[in-house]
Amino acid sequence: MEDAADLNGKRIVVVEDDFLLATDICRELRDLGATVLGPAPTPFYATQLIGRRKIDAAVLDIRLHGTNVFGVADLLQNQGVPILFATAYDRQALPARFRDASLLEKPLDRKKLVSEIVAMIRRPATRLSSAMPAPAVAPARQAPAQNFARALARTLRPSRGPDSHRQTRQWRPGPEN
Repeated sequence: MEDAADLNGKRIVVVEDDFLLATDICRELRDLGATVLGPAPTPFYATQLIGRRKIDAAVLDIRLHGTNVFGVADLLQNQGVPILFATAYDRQALPARFRDASLLEKPLDRKKLVSEIVAMIRRPATRLSSAMPAPAVAPARQAPAQNFARALARTLRPSRGPDSHRQTRQWRPGPEN
């Protein structure tokens, strides 16, 4: 199959919050030889997966647990990564800057999905102009997760107060609990 050869070794990030659909997409791409990053169910997790890795293509759902994926799409587009929006929304739901991006409406046709990804990878890469920086990725949505992680870390850290030389009593399950 020609498509399999084109995807062999390509790094594709999948950002989808529907676990079953995400698993199917990832399995399909892996079966064709792609290296799949994900699935990422949130924009924060997606940015962590992307990091500084070289990505060849991205499959993005628009709505992820009540947030949108446009910050991640900006990050990828700024890196010259071709984007395919796989969503239940139509093209009018996309901001103007993404109206030229590939879009497949759900329910997804697997053959169409693969052929669109192959076509995106074959196209020459385009980047946003360096004069237009990519916007930050949903900082309002990241803050609660970061605050939670910091609060959890503080509770697990030993105290540094005047009694820090004493051993802290650890909780153990027992009949009195």
